[in-house]
Amino acid sequence: MEKNIALLLVSVVVCSSFPAAQFPTTTTSLAPRPFKYAFASGRVPGGKPDRYTQSEGDANGVIRGGYAYLDPNNEWQKVEYVADDNGFHVDSSALPIANPVAHPRDTYAVAKAKANHENLYQRIALTNSKVQVAPNALHRQLQHTAAVSSNRAAFHKQFDQIAAEHARIAAEHERMAELEEKERELAEEQRLAYV
Repeated sequence: MEKNIALLLVSVVVCSSFPAAQFPTTTTSLAPRPFKYAFASGRVPGGKPDRYTQSEGDANGVIRGGYAYLDPNNEWQKVEYVADDNGFHVDSSALPIANPVAHPRDTYAVAKAKANHENLYQRIALTNSKVQVAPNALHRQLQHTAAVSSNRAAFHKQFDQIAAEHARIAAEHERMAELEEKERELAEEQRLAYV
């Protein structure tokens, strides 16, 4: 057994040391548009086909196609599909079909509960559809808690400090601008005096 494993490992190493044959490829990265193909195949070579496939694509990228096959119960199943801008849509004979007639009926208790629920829902909807105005709501002043009042006072104090700092900076900029203007005028006078 160990000899077989060793022989297998040696064979793998020897085979992997040979360079692989390089063949040019003709496969494109994108499917050609428009395209169309169809084929049939069977389970047994040379036997009767039990699978059929066809597909086509147009210049807009919409692909339509389908396939049919013989299922294990010896019944033909057919699937058709469309892939377009709205997604992938499938119509298959293998998918179950809902019976539109066989809906379950409510029991007496369920019907009574549904009616009670609907009645309560309508009463709540009617009550909430009216705008409620509390008495003296228009004349009542909102009262702040101690924490809110403290934070508001701290905010206003900080705001005033920042506003004062901005005013100081603006005054400094204005003073510097005046000095620069005077220096320019003086330099201009000196330049004219030497000309």
